[in-house]
Amino acid sequence: MPTAIIGRFSGHAIITGVDEMADAARQIERNAASIAAALSIIHGGEYRVEIDHQVEFVLVRRAS
Repeated sequence: MPTAIIGRFSGHAIITGVDEMADAARQIERNAASIAAALSIIHGGEYRVEIDHQVEFVLVRRAS
C-alpha cells in the first residue's frame, strides 16, 4: 500500500508512495525490454538496455 505525506497547510498529498515509484521504474524496464526484443526480431542480434534515472535517459542499443 503506497504511503503519502500530506501537506500541513494544503491537506493534499505532496509525495507519492515508494511502491508507486518502484512500480513505475519496473514499467520502464519492461517497456525497454519489449523494445529490445522487437528490435531483435526485426534486425536480428541481441540488444542492450541502459536506464539512467539520474539524467532521465533510456537507451536500447545493439550489444557488442
